[in-house]
Amino acid sequence: MAEGLTRRYPTKVLAELVATCPQYCGHCTRMDLVGGSTPSVDKQRLTLRPADRQEAVLDHLRRTPSVRDVVVSGGDVANVPWPRLESFLLRLLEIDSVRDIRLASKALVGLPQHWLQPQVVSGLENVADVAARRGVHLAVHTHANHVQSVTPLVAEAARALLDAGVRDVRNQGVLMREVNDSTAALLDLCFALQDEAGILPYYFYMCDMVPGAEHWRTSLAEAQDLQHAIMGYLPGYATPRIVCDVPYVGKRWVHQAVEYDRERGIWYWTKNYRTGIELDDPDALTRRYPFYDPLSTLLESGWRWWERQVTAREGQACA
Repeated sequence: MAEGLTRRYPTKVLAELVATCPQYCGHCTRMDLVGGSTPSVDKQRLTLRPADRQEAVLDHLRRTPSVRDVVVSGGDVANVPWPRLESFLLRLLEIDSVRDIRLASKALVGLPQHWLQPQVVSGLENVADVAARRGVHLAVHTHANHVQSVTPLVAEAARALLDAGVRDVRNQGVLMREVNDSTAALLDLCFALQDEAGILPYYFYMCDMVPGAEHWRTSLAEAQDLQHAIMGYLPGYATPRIVCDVPYVGKRWVHQAVEYDRERGIWYWTKNYRTGIELDDPDALTRRYPFYDPLSTLLESGWRWWERQVTAREGQACA
């Protein structure tokens, strides 16, 4: 696998072109790569020159026709100089097996001025024209978590992308405690995205178990209740799915958990396909993969159970 490529799904890859972002989020799912190392997170490093990394990615995709869907991200594609990004996208569009291209950019919400620059708009028009002639779906994914983030300038930038020929602009938010974890807050955000900015409410991810983000996380029960509560208020195509990015599995709708121990806050998931990391694992498709509720949402009996587990492990370590 080329540096910067991640393949967790049968037909899709993530291409990380850069390890920087215009806005660093405390709940970032790519905290292992984006930005500099911190006392709590030792970051990975992209070692190849950007041009060499892009060529390695393209070479891998040319030799892997089973990949039809490419998410171009980082970091944030807004931090890739536009001539370099445009060149990469045009070469990506030359690969016959690629049918979907998604550009991931928090900057559409955090720095919308970037996407309004004449060079970027005209270059995107060129890329969108080539994509349309090839029958490739070109979309932009952004990241807004609260209605106050959907400003007039964000709406202007989103319209500029659509006018340039991008098929869809979609939002992939994060479900965050005391930010958007109520029915009213989530619907207000979705209505603003859909009505004022032309951005499709697409996914809301449950907050990952990353350092420093525990206070934002919600339980699976809360996410399931919220998914139920927002049904019927938005058009079906604009009703976001609340999902969990399960380690070693990938995205799963919150109602797809195969078992849920509410007392202890442990959910279990299964997967239906293999990728390169488990080709030789006979149990990959029958194993149950766990994820965990934040401790703050557990009943006292759940706290006590976890205390006993920690005490037992500490005792074993000292033995």
